Amino acid sequence: MKILFCTKNDIFGATILNFILPRLAHHQVRVLLSDKTRSEENKVPELVEEKFLERDFPLNVLFPFIDAAAPITGPLLTFEGCAQKYGVDIQTTVNINELKSEQMIANWAPDVIVSARFSLIFKKNIEAIPRHGIFNIHPGALPGYAGLCAPLRGLLNADSQLGCTLHKVDMGIDTGPIHSVSYMPASPEKSVFSHISNLYEMGLTRLIDLLREIDSGHPPVLQHQDPADFRYYRLPGEEVFAELAQKNIKPVAFDIYSQLVKKFCPETLLTQIAALLNPAALAQLTDSIHTHGIDGAVGHYRDAIHAELSLSEQSQPLSAL
Repeated sequence: MKILFCTKNDIFGATILNFILPRLAHHQVRVLLSDKTRSEENKVPELVEEKFLERDFPLNVLFPFIDAAAPITGPLLTFEGCAQKYGVDIQTTVNINELKSEQMIANWAPDVIVSARFSLIFKKNIEAIPRHGIFNIHPGALPGYAGLCAPLRGLLNADSQLGCTLHKVDMGIDTGPIHSVSYMPASPEKSVFSHISNLYEMGLTRLIDLLREIDSGHPPVLQHQDPADFRYYRLPGEEVFAELAQKNIKPVAFDIYSQLVKKFCPETLLTQIAALLNPAALAQLTDSIHTHGIDGAVGHYRDAIHAELSLSEQSQPLSAL
């Protein structure tokens, strides 16, 4: 089966590809990465920080150093590493519905399109292309947690478990018929960030079930959502993060973030820059974007990594040179 897999150009998009690509080895796969920044992500301090940790830091600082170390890799692969290991074409788009994207998709003629953290909305011209339709993995239990930042909303609402929904895409946003909803225990003490990868992995596991159903010639059983239970959430503002802080729930726990970014590093690189990837250093870096700006913080950190790598090279014994 030909599968166009659509995800986001961020650290979670990379973890999603690491999970799903080896499980799609017997399919033909192409990958599209969305590149979208909402205006609120440059205004609300907590959203600025999340964007920095999910996109600016891994994509513009860490991943380039890791890719330069190829073919040596860490336990998790960057986008470039995924493309090389799994032989998939990975492209980035800012407008999935433009004529160029439509023609590319139509020419390749995927049997199914999968969206997982893609951020872009498919219009009718794209929905009509794959013969089995478009399926979305949404990190919230539908119909009650449609829209953005569903895990945050679930923790804020003191839910004992968080859900991930696999559903077919229609012309609404998160309104399509549901294939399955999976659940995991909520752990508010571990931060919102700590739930994201596990939620998507649950949805991706159900996606494999869905693809088997399609492969076997059995149309998947889908259940229409009850509009009466539908609730859509927009991006949270400062007041929502203030409420989150009152409940002692962190958007990001830096110990967990540190563990994740280290998994992308080859062992040699990690040994050289481990001090720069510890929780305290990453927290300090994130604080600095409010005083030095993202470009300033990124530039300073790149310089710090270069300095660590240079010192490491100088300290090597002659026999190792």
